[in-house]
Amino acid sequence: MDLGFLRPLYENDGPVASVHLDTSRDTTDADKKIELRWRHLREELKALGTDEATLDVLEEAIGEGNSRAYGDHGQAVYASEGRLLGEYTLASPPGQDRASFLPIPDALPLAIDRGRRLPYVLVALDRVKAKVYAYGGHPSEGPVLESENIGENMQNIDGATRIFPGQRGDAGGRRADTGTAQDIWRENAAGVAELVREAVDKVRAQAIIVGGDDEAIAYLRDNLGPRRLTIPIRVVAGGRGGVDAEERLQESAEECLRELVQQEQEQTIDDYHRKLAHDQAVRGTTPTLPMLSEGRVDTLLLGSDREDEPQLWGSTTSPILVDTSPRGLDDPKSGFQAPASALMLRSAVLSDARFSELLEEGEPSGDSGATLRFPK
Repeated sequence: MDLGFLRPLYENDGPVASVHLDTSRDTTDADKKIELRWRHLREELKALGTDEATLDVLEEAIGEGNSRAYGDHGQAVYASEGRLLGEYTLASPPGQDRASFLPIPDALPLAIDRGRRLPYVLVALDRVKAKVYAYGGHPSEGPVLESENIGENMQNIDGATRIFPGQRGDAGGRRADTGTAQDIWRENAAGVAELVREAVDKVRAQAIIVGGDDEAIAYLRDNLGPRRLTIPIRVVAGGRGGVDAEERLQESAEECLRELVQQEQEQTIDDYHRKLAHDQAVRGTTPTLPMLSEGRVDTLLLGSDREDEPQLWGSTTSPILVDTSPRGLDDPKSGFQAPASALMLRSAVLSDARFSELLEEGEPSGDSGATLRFPK
């Protein structure tokens, strides 16, 4: 996963208040529950030394957060010295509400959440009409982009008068209007394919999920072949034909997304283990730190289990440096302590490394590691 979206969180010099809050709206008293959760975290942040201006900015962001409008979601909010650094909706509520006030953001819960989703394009089509939806790699009330294609149909075409070259009526056992129909369906699919490509570019989609008429889907595949788009195309149940079909398509798409994310995670972990055997990766926090500090990490892998997470040392002047002791920094006087994951993630973001959640047999891990840009 590209970590570039986290960069704005590090564009400040002051301490950062980080909040990860369950903002689910699954009960009629959800507003009250959210208010109580935030009040508890506000008191916790105040006890940690957070200034009132920053607390007020956080409260305003939480009060207006999009995640309050629908579904079971969470919210991640970051602020410093009275300025909002970022506000994000979490696809899943955090396991527990968390708040911290540190020299740097505590962004691992957000990175983990984003890594469990993919930007994708959803297509519902028949041989004449199609709807195309683009969804970003984060939860939202609706699609980032929605478009519709209404193609040609056979109503205004007189099949008896449309004779193809070399054909006369039913010569060869093939009706002329059958060929006409197929040409029309192909042209319609070409129009849909253009909308799909636009949608893919809009959200940098990593998958296309399609439901609907089988022949229309086949024509669409022809127009989205490997030379045009290299991302996977998955066919699922549902499509056009009423509310039930569209709801079934949405449900099928969510299940397909979970499978795609799982496959991607498994591929990343398989690649990590393969590279460990060839000195192209490191396992564990201590071996990973010098690789981060030297900018040699290609993909940082961190587990979401933080129960026994150690404190490490970071630098205010050289943000990619991370060590177990201030003596390992370029200027020990610039050193500060913070949770390992917060410092390691900052180093990865600012050295343009990628990120993946580290799992152990499909379950959350407390371990860490990295694949390298070149062997040790």
